[in-house]
Amino acid sequence: MKGSNGYSRSTTKKAIDTEKDSYLSKAVSGGSGVCVKCSAIYKNKRWALPKEGSAVDATLKKLTCPACQKIKDGFAGGYVTLKGDFLKEHRDEIMNLVKNKEARAMNNNPLERIIDIKNVGDSIEITTTTDKFAQMLGRIIHKAFSGTIEYKWSDDVKIARVLWQR
Repeated sequence: MKGSNGYSRSTTKKAIDTEKDSYLSKAVSGGSGVCVKCSAIYKNKRWALPKEGSAVDATLKKLTCPACQKIKDGFAGGYVTLKGDFLKEHRDEIMNLVKNKEARAMNNNPLERIIDIKNVGDSIEITTTTDKFAQMLGRIIHKAFSGTIEYKWSDDVKIARVLWQR
């Protein structure tokens, strides 16, 4: 049914662009599968987490999803660096926000994950599996805590660098 603005109320998911991410093209060569590490299910060219309490079909092909493979290989799609005096005082609040955002993002797209969180001197560096997830973390931190934010993307490889400070 179309609303008053002429658009349908149903939501559509974006197609995954396998040309830009070599890990996506290696995932499944047709059909369906289930990740042996995180139980994400690949079906109809999309990755999704199984619904809570539902059993995973045992006949599905066993494989490793692109996010688990990136984590294993240490292949980062984005880096989020957090700096400043405000970070020292509110580290726990900021990290709780980051962890909550990761949990929500995984429900929408199980390929968006945090690879690693490192304390580097007075700053924190968060490594993510996708450039868009790094950008999303930067946006949510900036929205919640203000400060200044800077985004940089590499030209040749799809990697984002986000710097937030306050």
